[in-house]
Amino acid sequence: MHCPSCEILITDKFKEMSNVSVVKPNFNKQEAEVYFTGHLDQKALNMKIQQFGYEIGDPPTTATAGFGEARKNIVEAFLIAVGLGLIYLIAKEINIIPNINITGNLNLLTVLFLGLVASISTCMATSGALFLSTIGKKTNSLKQAIYFSLGRIISYAIFGFIAGLIGSVIITNLKFGSGLTLLAAVFMILLGLDMLKILSFASIVPYGVTSNIFRKLEHFLIKDPHKSAFFLGAITYFLPCGFTQATQVYALGLASPLQSALTMAVFAAGTAPAIIFIGSLKGLLKNTIYQYFMKVVAVGVLILGFYYISNFLAIYGIGSNWTNKSNKTSLLVQASAVNLVDGKQIINMAVINGGYSPNFLTVKKGIPVKWVIDGKNVFGCQGYFVVPTLGISKALSEGENIIEFTPQETGIINFSCGMGMYRGRIQIID
Repeated sequence: MHCPSCEILITDKFKEMSNVSVVKPNFNKQEAEVYFTGHLDQKALNMKIQQFGYEIGDPPTTATAGFGEARKNIVEAFLIAVGLGLIYLIAKEINIIPNINITGNLNLLTVLFLGLVASISTCMATSGALFLSTIGKKTNSLKQAIYFSLGRIISYAIFGFIAGLIGSVIITNLKFGSGLTLLAAVFMILLGLDMLKILSFASIVPYGVTSNIFRKLEHFLIKDPHKSAFFLGAITYFLPCGFTQATQVYALGLASPLQSALTMAVFAAGTAPAIIFIGSLKGLLKNTIYQYFMKVVAVGVLILGFYYISNFLAIYGIGSNWTNKSNKTSLLVQASAVNLVDGKQIINMAVINGGYSPNFLTVKKGIPVKWVIDGKNVFGCQGYFVVPTLGISKALSEGENIIEFTPQETGIINFSCGMGMYRGRIQIID
């Protein structure tokens, strides 16, 4: 089970059997106990729940049986990762893909793709199950599905805006940006492992607060789901879904209300097609090609999680000797950005929506540096500036921000935003 709506759906379907007296689904244990009289037709029960992606099955008879399944999934994940790596290297070698910028935040196209993937995996089992067990019980009305999806998109935008406000306070005032990066990484890794069936996301992440909010709102609206389709969709923001929660943490880290609102709205929009056409997608969960596609996506989510780990380490200057471009191009860019004036090396850099420009500079050892940072766009994560080597961790203001230092040794000075999503470096040479 993926969320509290799974419990409601399973309970409803089991209670349709005349001889079932009590159903006790347990989301945290991923189990459901069914109390009945006489003979229970498991085949009939399975027919009721299989269309929603559930099935009655026997638990592993021994602990080693469960371990064996996990080991198989780990091997499959490793082989998929190796395969993806080889495909990428070959494609890059024969120049059929452009150089990928591995820094900065996820673009909206990527967020939309995550929403589409979520809609045919965890969201199908959460929001999709809610829709089918309430509005979809008596009708498959396209109009109701559209209202339901509009409710999701608008509520995600509103709560995304609030998350951006909270994130700006957390990063700027509490200096907790690196903590959000680590949290986003943990969520991504747990989500990937859950999708690969190596461990259960639900057994690790506490769902108490959002579950209780969701239950109270859902039971209120479920009395008349047809008139409440929009509001029923709106409260799905509180559904404890792995993809949604990972995106929520990411939106929090953007520290910009507008960017966060747009990110969450685009994610919800990505889930809309599957919700609207869910009636024709119910058989997808059992498709073999779909199962392997989701495993490939799961490995991609894991890679994204480890990338966020690298962002977290980069904030502290660990393992971050990288550039966005080739060294040759970067050096040409910095040549016009660094000038010697009155015995000082002047660095001119701008804070823009996409990070820092230029983000690779070269200065000489022993000569004082005046680093002029033009705060063109400081309304977001990029507005909180971290330079671990120089002990700098501060919010940038609009207009000129000046940092002065004298490099004493050759090497690299890394800098980044508070979450390590936007990065750059200064190379010190003799």
